[in-house]
Amino acid sequence: MHVTRNVKPRDLADWSACRYLALFFWSWTALLTFGPVLLVTAVAVAWAQPLTSVVPSVKVTVIQLGLTATALIPLYFAPGVRRLARPARYALLGPVATVIVLAVLLSIGTA
Repeated sequence: MHVTRNVKPRDLADWSACRYLALFFWSWTALLTFGPVLLVTAVAVAWAQPLTSVVPSVKVTVIQLGLTATALIPLYFAPGVRRLARPARYALLGPVATVIVLAVLLSIGTA
């Protein structure tokens, strides 16, 4: 007797660890991207200062978002990455985004 199975093999990328890794890396990316702007804005509002000091931080944030999108969109649609499950794809691209954001913050943010 020949039995056919309709059960797909379990993919390692479907593990919940990939979801938690993706959440961890993308949270760090968001903190590094929007943290300086929110911090400078909060300090300026608390001390009743003009928000002109926020403009350089906003420029750095826009550059970070642009470079991250420019680098990650082609990687996201690359055939090797596209074959991965969605949580694994986000967990894989999260550290890349974090490195890009941190590099821009350290190079442009200190200038």
